[in-house]
Amino acid sequence: MMTIELFVSEETMSVERQQQLADRVLHELTTGESAPDSVLDMARELTHVVVHKPQVWATGGPNITAEPRYLVRITVPGSWSNNREFGDHIIPMVTRAIADTEADPDRLLRRPHCIVQIVGIREHAIGALGRSMTATDITRLMTQDFRDSGVRPEAPKGYTIDPVCGMTVEWATAQITLTHDGTDYAFCAPVCRKVFAEEHAIAAR
Repeated sequence: MMTIELFVSEETMSVERQQQLADRVLHELTTGESAPDSVLDMARELTHVVVHKPQVWATGGPNITAEPRYLVRITVPGSWSNNREFGDHIIPMVTRAIADTEADPDRLLRRPHCIVQIVGIREHAIGALGRSMTATDITRLMTQDFRDSGVRPEAPKGYTIDPVCGMTVEWATAQITLTHDGTDYAFCAPVCRKVFAEEHAIAAR
């Protein structure tokens, strides 16, 4: 569950270009080769990209008419925002998605004209379906169709499939693991491990 607010300084940006920008960011954030379609479909449904054009924008550097600025605020559960790997993954992804819509796609990598802020929300301060949710609840909702399907993709040699979200995880670099009933599992994120442990009544260690 993610909300991306994209503030743009380009006064002449058309509604069509704003829509293209929003669609591009949504696509980049919810597309992955190793995640099942059902998980990605729900991720898209739980992700919202909103484009704002403020009436006033003051900042230093080159004139913003000639070199537009972008301010991106990404709101996610606190446990996601506190994970450095999340920031290391999502900040370049969002910056590149925006940069690719410009005439000079490398400008935002040369100049600090796209600022990305990740804002974490405390547990139970975000919700859907008329109730508050935790990061675990959100992950459970996002992966429910995949888990209910009973379909488990075949993992390439040296890899395994996260039993919660269906992501491919390499055994050699897996850091989040758990053994249950004599079987070893690896997970793409701590929250997937937590969902698995809760659903199998495995005590936290």
